[in-house]
Amino acid sequence: MKLSQKMTRLGLCAAAAVGLVVTVAGSASANTILGLGQGAGACPANYVCLWSDYGYVAGGPDHKFGSIASDQNIGDMGKLERNGALWDGMQDVASSVVNNTGSSICFYENNWYTGLEFKIGPRERWSSVPSWINDKISSFKYC
Repeated sequence: MKLSQKMTRLGLCAAAAVGLVVTVAGSASANTILGLGQGAGACPANYVCLWSDYGYVAGGPDHKFGSIASDQNIGDMGKLERNGALWDGMQDVASSVVNNTGSSICFYENNWYTGLEFKIGPRERWSSVPSWINDKISSFKYC
Protein backbone atom coordinates (compact mmCIF):
# COMPACT_ATOMS: atom_id res chain seq x y z
CA MET A 1 0.00 0.00 0.00
CA LYS A 2 1.32 3.45 -0.86
CA LEU A 3 2.36 5.79 1.93
CA SER A 4 -0.27 8.38 0.93
CA GLN A 5 -3.06 5.76 1.15
CA LYS A 6 -1.84 4.69 4.60
CA MET A 7 -1.77 8.32 5.78
CA THR A 8 -5.29 8.93 4.45
CA ARG A 9 -6.62 5.80 6.17
CA LEU A 10 -4.86 6.74 9.41
CA GLY A 11 -6.30 10.26 9.22
CA LEU A 12 -9.85 8.92 8.73
CA CYS A 13 -9.49 6.56 11.68
CA ALA A 14 -8.19 9.39 13.87
CA ALA A 15 -11.08 11.66 12.82
CA ALA A 16 -13.60 8.93 13.62
CA ALA A 17 -12.04 8.40 17.05
CA VAL A 18 -12.12 12.13 17.82
CA GLY A 19 -15.79 12.29 16.73
CA LEU A 20 -16.62 9.42 19.07
CA VAL A 21 -14.90 11.11 21.99
CA VAL A 22 -16.70 14.40 21.33
CA THR A 23 -20.06 12.61 21.11
CA VAL A 24 -19.49 10.74 24.37
CA ALA A 25 -18.26 13.86 26.13
CA GLY A 26 -21.32 15.79 24.91
CA SER A 27 -23.69 13.09 26.12
CA ALA A 28 -21.98 12.79 29.47
CA SER A 29 -22.42 16.49 30.17
CA ALA A 30 -26.20 16.59 29.46
CA ASN A 31 -28.36 16.79 32.58
CA THR A 32 -32.02 16.71 33.47
CA ILE A 33 -33.10 17.73 36.96
CA LEU A 34 -36.43 16.41 38.25
CA GLY A 35 -38.02 18.71 40.80
CA LEU A 36 -37.01 22.36 41.08
CA GLY A 37 -37.85 24.97 43.62
CA GLN A 38 -40.63 27.49 43.13
CA GLY A 39 -40.15 30.63 41.04
CA ALA A 40 -38.39 31.47 37.80
CA GLY A 41 -35.16 32.08 39.73
CA ALA A 42 -34.95 28.35 40.51
CA CYS A 43 -34.06 27.64 36.85
CA PRO A 44 -30.29 27.08 36.59
CA ALA A 45 -28.18 28.99 34.06
CA ASN A 46 -28.13 27.34 30.60
CA TYR A 47 -31.22 25.20 31.30
CA VAL A 48 -34.79 25.06 30.04
CA CYS A 49 -37.27 24.73 32.92
CA LEU A 50 -40.94 23.76 33.04
CA TRP A 51 -43.43 23.78 35.92
CA SER A 52 -46.81 22.06 36.06
CA ASP A 53 -48.64 25.11 37.42
CA TYR A 54 -48.81 28.78 36.51
CA GLY A 55 -46.37 31.19 38.12
CA TYR A 56 -43.45 28.71 38.20
CA VAL A 57 -45.09 26.47 40.82
CA ALA A 58 -44.66 22.69 40.92
CA GLY A 59 -47.65 20.45 41.48
CA GLY A 60 -50.56 20.46 43.82
CA PRO A 61 -50.98 18.99 47.29
CA ASP A 62 -50.61 15.43 45.96
CA HIS A 63 -47.27 16.29 44.27
CA LYS A 64 -48.35 14.18 41.30
CA PHE A 65 -46.74 16.62 38.89
CA GLY A 66 -43.71 18.78 39.36
CA SER A 67 -41.02 20.59 37.47
CA ILE A 68 -37.97 19.82 35.40
CA ALA A 69 -34.82 21.54 34.19
CA SER A 70 -32.81 20.23 31.26
CA ASP A 71 -29.85 21.32 29.18
CA GLN A 72 -30.73 18.94 26.36
CA ASN A 73 -33.58 18.19 23.96
CA ILE A 74 -36.37 16.08 25.48
CA GLY A 75 -38.31 14.03 22.92
CA ASP A 76 -40.75 12.33 25.30
CA MET A 77 -41.56 14.12 28.53
CA GLY A 78 -43.72 11.22 29.68
CA LYS A 79 -40.60 9.16 30.30
CA LEU A 80 -39.31 11.59 32.90
CA GLU A 81 -40.25 10.07 36.23
CA ARG A 82 -39.00 9.44 39.72
CA ASN A 83 -38.91 5.91 41.03
CA GLY A 84 -41.00 5.27 44.13
CA ALA A 85 -42.90 8.57 44.06
CA LEU A 86 -46.31 9.72 42.89
CA TRP A 87 -44.72 12.11 40.40
CA ASP A 88 -45.12 10.62 36.93
CA GLY A 89 -43.42 12.94 34.48
CA MET A 90 -44.26 16.13 32.68
CA GLN A 91 -46.27 14.85 29.71
CA ASP A 92 -49.06 17.34 28.92
CA VAL A 93 -48.91 19.21 32.25
CA ALA A 94 -46.59 22.23 31.77
CA SER A 95 -48.15 25.64 32.43
CA SER A 96 -45.08 27.86 32.92
CA VAL A 97 -41.63 27.80 31.31
CA VAL A 98 -38.25 29.53 31.49
CA ASN A 99 -35.62 29.50 28.77
CA ASN A 100 -32.42 30.27 30.65
CA THR A 101 -30.24 29.59 27.58
CA GLY A 102 -28.79 31.73 24.82
CA SER A 103 -30.81 29.89 22.15
CA SER A 104 -34.44 29.74 21.08
CA ILE A 105 -36.44 26.78 22.39
CA CYS A 106 -39.38 25.12 20.61
CA PHE A 107 -42.03 23.29 22.66
CA TYR A 108 -44.25 20.76 20.89
CA GLU A 109 -47.70 19.31 21.39
CA ASN A 110 -46.57 15.75 20.55
CA ASN A 111 -43.59 13.55 21.35
CA TRP A 112 -40.55 13.80 19.12
CA TYR A 113 -41.09 17.41 18.09
CA THR A 114 -44.34 17.24 16.11
CA GLY A 115 -47.71 18.95 16.28
CA LEU A 116 -48.31 22.51 17.43
CA GLU A 117 -45.11 24.49 18.10
CA PHE A 118 -44.58 27.21 20.71
CA LYS A 119 -41.25 29.00 20.25
CA ILE A 120 -39.60 31.28 22.81
CA GLY A 121 -36.41 33.26 22.54
CA PRO A 122 -33.25 33.25 24.64
CA ARG A 123 -33.77 34.17 28.32
CA GLU A 124 -37.57 34.38 27.92
CA ARG A 125 -39.87 33.58 30.84
CA TRP A 126 -43.55 32.67 30.57
CA SER A 127 -45.37 32.47 33.91
CA SER A 128 -48.43 31.36 31.94
CA VAL A 129 -48.02 29.72 28.53
CA PRO A 130 -50.72 30.47 25.91
CA SER A 131 -53.95 28.53 26.40
CA TRP A 132 -53.58 26.65 23.11
CA ILE A 133 -50.38 24.92 24.37
CA ASN A 134 -51.14 24.85 28.13
CA ASP A 135 -51.08 21.29 29.49
CA LYS A 136 -50.16 20.02 26.01
CA ILE A 137 -46.34 20.19 25.88
CA SER A 138 -44.90 16.73 25.21
CA SER A 139 -41.39 17.53 23.90
CA PHE A 140 -38.98 20.41 23.40
CA LYS A 141 -35.73 21.15 21.64
CA TYR A 142 -33.25 23.87 20.81
CA CYS A 143 -34.37 25.49 17.54
